[in-house]
Amino acid sequence: MLGRRLLLVFAVLLGLTALATSLAPRPDVRPGSAGAGVSTPSPVPSPASVPQSSRRIERTISADAGRPRARVRARAGDVLALTVRGDVLDGVEITDLGKLEPIEPGSPARFEFLAEAPGEHAIVLLSAKRQVGLLDIRARER
Repeated sequence: MLGRRLLLVFAVLLGLTALATSLAPRPDVRPGSAGAGVSTPSPVPSPASVPQSSRRIERTISADAGRPRARVRARAGDVLALTVRGDVLDGVEITDLGKLEPIEPGSPARFEFLAEAPGEHAIVLLSAKRQVGLLDIRARER
């Protein structure tokens, strides 16, 4: 009876050790380095190599008929907060980005995302088949 209990305790401890080992973070080891098995910290980038900080761009555009199309400019890496207001019951899509939000009178469509895909992307009302704006994302300057 005592042997079974000890065997059960040993099995539980072995299982807990395996679980803890699988969840523990692994050290960064580079093959062929002199200190194999020793973790090495990542190099700290120099100030010249740090990219420019991201901006937060907040714009509100109108989806009402007769209004000129708005142009929103951003750089890749910027956070874009775009609100589309209008007296329509429709869906607003930013083409090629897979962004779609409903719009209705008193409840604007709101988008917030990281601008990543350089190019010009139309902002359109789906049911009305009308372009209300253009999102121009430019590549980040190096």
